[in-house]
Amino acid sequence: MTPPYRVILHNDNYNRREYVVKVLMKVIPGMTVDNAVNIMQEAHVNGLSVVIICSQSEAEDHCTSLRGNGLRSSIEPASGGC
Repeated sequence: MTPPYRVILHNDNYNRREYVVKVLMKVIPGMTVDNAVNIMQEAHVNGLSVVIICSQSEAEDHCTSLRGNGLRSSIEPASGGC
């Protein structure tokens, strides 16, 4: 089993909140409106938010997809399970 990674959403001053929620729901499988709103709001208030914890390969794919939709994101190793 590969070590888990966090996908991090970073706040920006360019994208509207509604757009961020739509992208999160499009890119992350099973993402609900409520979860997407909470992630967006946390990133807006705190500067960043954990979107999902998953394998490194999945995290890289999600990060690339978020960036491809104009959102700032990164990945980092996580402690704990997926």
